[in-house]
Amino acid sequence: MKKFLPTENQSFPTHVLEITGEHGPDYPLLQLIDNNFSAREPMTIKTTEANSPRKTEAQHGNVDALIASLKDGWNVTCWPLSLYVDENGNEELFDGRHTLKSVKANNYSSVPVALYNCKITGEELYDNLSKHSVLTLSGLFANATDGTTNAKTHDFVRAMKEVVETENLPLTKQTVEKLAEITGVYSRYSSKGTISGIINSVLNTKTKSVKVFNTTKEECEHYISSNDKFGKNNYSKVDGVATRSKILDKQFTYRYAGDILKWAFAARGKDENLRVICSSKAEHESQIEEERIEIIECMKEIFLNPVNVYRDMIETQFSQNNWTLTLPVVSIEDLPLEIWAMPQIQGETEAIQLL
Repeated sequence: MKKFLPTENQSFPTHVLEITGEHGPDYPLLQLIDNNFSAREPMTIKTTEANSPRKTEAQHGNVDALIASLKDGWNVTCWPLSLYVDENGNEELFDGRHTLKSVKANNYSSVPVALYNCKITGEELYDNLSKHSVLTLSGLFANATDGTTNAKTHDFVRAMKEVVETENLPLTKQTVEKLAEITGVYSRYSSKGTISGIINSVLNTKTKSVKVFNTTKEECEHYISSNDKFGKNNYSKVDGVATRSKILDKQFTYRYAGDILKWAFAARGKDENLRVICSSKAEHESQIEEERIEIIECMKEIFLNPVNVYRDMIETQFSQNNWTLTLPVVSIEDLPLEIWAMPQIQGETEAIQLL
């Protein structure tokens, strides 16, 4: 193992490193500045306060082993300490805390560092994260992808919950799945069950979310009465479309899906269009989001199952008589039906069309 030990007052010569930027972590939110390395005095390096993802490291890291390993010098194939540089030039260490402690213990005059700044990803959620959240997730990513088992499931849960709360993000499955993609969890674990368990743990909460609204009967009625496009059992004042409303409940999804289809068939018989406004009494974003998805899926299932059965029966009977008959393919979208979700999750200002 080739090592280099800087002499007293010597600046670490980064040219001795036998690695390049291509050998380092591929951080989803950060990029290596100028694809190059620098040197810093250990005593001048400040560690980030975004330290949640490193709590596991503090519990399981073997500082004594690192001190012993670094006593004879820096392994020239090891990745430098990772520092984030903000727009004002301020630097913070976000990965390599134990290594920093170890070089200090060995009185290093200088250490190699890799300098990073934020990467523009093109994903609105990622690009709008605060520096604290970027470093929280990047520190976790480093711990999850370093080839060790230091990062545990609770580290991923804690970090993502912290980011959701810090950034005031809606606690939806879509949000959490996007955050999970940049934590390194898919590199750390191969089991889909483990990953799903982590995501579900982030989504799980025992108190009503402050990011939901229009969940009480009074709020829902006020929204419908103040929006001429919708109604409970009448006709829209905007365009004359027949209107209905439905409060979703996960326990009765199939029954409510059947109710809406019954209304749609009745409207079709009258040669009318039907618009249904749906709301949820759920207390969390993820539950509201799930009920919206499930009502449409259940309606499609209830609609298509008998249609497909009768199509097969009719076409089979014709074929048995040596006649060829191919019935047209129909779907729930062919019904004169619109399904809308009442705005109930933070950030939603208008009703959302589901069908």
